[in-house]
Amino acid sequence: EQVQQLIAKLDIAVRQVLIEARIVEATDTFGKSLGVKLGGADLRAQKGGDGGYQLGGNERIAFGSNYSNAVASSGAGGAVDSSSPFVNLPAVGQGGYNPASFALSIFNAGANRFLNLEISALEADGKGKVVSSPRVVTADQVKALIEQGTELPYQVASASGATSIAFRKANLKLEVTPQITPEGNIILDLDVTKDTVGQSTAAGFAINTKHVKTQVLVENGGTVVIGGIFEEISSDNETKVPILGDIPGLGNLFKSKGRVSNKQEMLIFITPKMIAERVSSR
Repeated sequence: EQVQQLIAKLDIAVRQVLIEARIVEATDTFGKSLGVKLGGADLRAQKGGDGGYQLGGNERIAFGSNYSNAVASSGAGGAVDSSSPFVNLPAVGQGGYNPASFALSIFNAGANRFLNLEISALEADGKGKVVSSPRVVTADQVKALIEQGTELPYQVASASGATSIAFRKANLKLEVTPQITPEGNIILDLDVTKDTVGQSTAAGFAINTKHVKTQVLVENGGTVVIGGIFEEISSDNETKVPILGDIPGLGNLFKSKGRVSNKQEMLIFITPKMIAERVSSR
């Protein structure tokens, strides 16, 4: 009888816990760019007329988008390139796409003087979400680890100058130790890492790391947010021709504008659940 009591006391099912983590990463990007090209051409000298404009006496002045065009419009030789702009500040592409453009040309009846204007614009908006959900089962007060990722090579130099190849991990990792309380709640010692491969450098690839290590008390089957990171990067850029770009209204013909806004948020959710005890067999 005493032996049976001892066996009954020792033969207790090990309580187990299922721990599920959800790492949610959301991104919101926005970009806008507006630009302009402004040019002109004087073809009178090429068509047999007088090039340039009278200053007084025998002095004349010729204009052009560059030195060659100014000389050509004066009639001194060469051909005028009517497509060469005075102001060349087009919109910047977004996400690998080129901006849309609209152009117009104003010219006189003889078609020997031109004013060209091209307006370009592009707007890009994007949203994305990545959900990673590692989960693991472990016994009460027993540490568990689950990870998935890749090993990246990099060069290591020794004291003699020789180099060798070593590896470092870029992983999604969940490390947890649960402890079931007498009230049926669960204390979790958590270590969660979310790595991604970064940019390439001379020494190898960089690793972008998001990491949280904490201890929380959660009710059985409950969900808690153990941490989060929010990043916002925004910039407003303006490129302009000095003085002319500051003229109210008309100054828009001598400038380009751009706006970029990038938002990224990461939240980590943890849900522990106790697994039903097995029936002991004797």
